[in-house]
Amino acid sequence: MPELQPAYPAEKVANRLLDLAARDGRLLTHMQLQKLVYFAHGLSLGLHGRRLIANNFHAWPHGPVAPQLYTRLEGYGAAPIDRPLPDPLPDVLLDEDAAEVIERTYAAYGHMDGWELRAISHLPGSPWATVDEQEKFGPIPDALTERYYREQLRVANTLPHMD
Repeated sequence: MPELQPAYPAEKVANRLLDLAARDGRLLTHMQLQKLVYFAHGLSLGLHGRRLIANNFHAWPHGPVAPQLYTRLEGYGAAPIDRPLPDPLPDVLLDEDAAEVIERTYAAYGHMDGWELRAISHLPGSPWATVDEQEKFGPIPDALTERYYREQLRVANTLPHMD
């Protein structure tokens, strides 16, 4: 039986996203980072059936939020995050699948501002929208996120490519 890869602290994934943005000469805001971390988590569930983030996500008014990550970032307000976050597991490296999912997430969404990412997280039928209708600030179950992202990937792979 293959060894199950670990889920990572949200801070570790957030730091990798901050590194990718810095490579492009950009900084990310709290809102951008929360959404990008959630989207990477969803993509990992959809592609690999595994949690990327060890933290849980909740349906807050501006979209999916990992409360522990929120606590780390709330002091920034809307200002760009200009330094790495304290990593609870500094000696643990991202595995190949995790690194690829984070890269793909950044490539697809890293150029968008926080409000654009918020709009995507609020699409009808999204995990955030489903939970928000039932319970404000409620937890977003991984099973719901996995189903949603698997379907998004299935649809994306069946649409004709426009060149």
